Amino acid sequence: MHPRDLKSLSRPWWEGDGLSIGPDGLCLDGASLASLAEAHGTPLYVYGRASALARLADLRAALASTGLEHDVYYAIKANRHPPLVSALVSAGAHIDACSPREVRLAISLGVPPRNISFNAGMLSDRDLDAVVKEGVHVTLDSRSALRRYGARVPRGTAVGLRLDPGVETGYGHDPKLVYGNAKFGIRHEDLDDAVAVARAAGLTIDVLHTHCGWGLQAADHDRVDLAFARLAAAAARVGVATVNVGGGLGARQRAADVPLALAAWAACLRRHFGPLGVRVICEPGTLLVASAGVLLAEVTTVEQKGGTLWFGLDAGHNVNMYAAHYGIPLEIVPLARPDAVVDTLASVAGNLNESGDVFARDRLLPQLAEGDRVALLPAGAYGATMASDHCLRGGVREVLV
Repeated sequence: MHPRDLKSLSRPWWEGDGLSIGPDGLCLDGASLASLAEAHGTPLYVYGRASALARLADLRAALASTGLEHDVYYAIKANRHPPLVSALVSAGAHIDACSPREVRLAISLGVPPRNISFNAGMLSDRDLDAVVKEGVHVTLDSRSALRRYGARVPRGTAVGLRLDPGVETGYGHDPKLVYGNAKFGIRHEDLDDAVAVARAAGLTIDVLHTHCGWGLQAADHDRVDLAFARLAAAAARVGVATVNVGGGLGARQRAADVPLALAAWAACLRRHFGPLGVRVICEPGTLLVASAGVLLAEVTTVEQKGGTLWFGLDAGHNVNMYAAHYGIPLEIVPLARPDAVVDTLASVAGNLNESGDVFARDRLLPQLAEGDRVALLPAGAYGATMASDHCLRGGVREVLV
């Protein structure tokens, strides 16, 4: 075998999806991340416009293969960096919002209200008043909200119903990432009652919605297929022309991941909704932006404590919550030496005064030195949008390349 072929076999799992290794080290969409860290400082989120638009094109191709009318509503909660949102909107994506402020942000970026879908639960009267004022389409998931919304809008106003998929699936089957049999949605057993409540409130149901879970893997296929079968049966019963199949499609978080393939997902759509001839809309977030973003940080501390080698960063879990909140590790890659040998057992900590502010424990990593810069990836989704100013360590920067 040629040496070049041997090298390709040992490529890092994350390489080739917008991330590459150039003369200056790690690059995103061809831009040197070391240069960006030097120019903007750290911690710094960097997003790749071309990578995000490529994922959008892939999703559209999968939807087109169903033969059904379709639209994509980008879930702005995943990443609300205005230049990135504007790039997706310019490429034809609509917006899925889950709070009044997200609605107002989308409108401020030039998205017309008719292209914004509001979908949220446990809503206050203030929330309902705000979205009524903005004139966006609303999807509700409780009889309480249906009654209160109906009292605020003209009779005949169209509304969507969010259904509990009734299946428990999501990344690692962690309850934080599973949407079935949880706080979201109207149970299928209660659908008739919810429809009656909506109609009594003067509302017209035009969309049925379901969302299975986050980070769907190939092993989740049968549960996703069942959720779509239930949604199709409900759509036929209620007589809607549009179904919203939610989000949940994602990127690899680690080498062993096998995400649910777009082709397999599209085949489920075709099988269950093709006979109905309905319009299909979806709400991707992670799929479009996760692998299109990285978090850059500087190694501030290298310290041996007993039997543990610690690498300290100038970013904490206030900057990225994946490890602390979801228990999901991020890959840690040196910017200057992204293909360095992984031979050092170490733990990686952030700079918050919290014992749980640890990105990795006893993980094999490249050897790092104080002053090195690293990329944590994939970090384009649910990073900056979940950031806080805990310990007054906030103010993370973001750039789009």
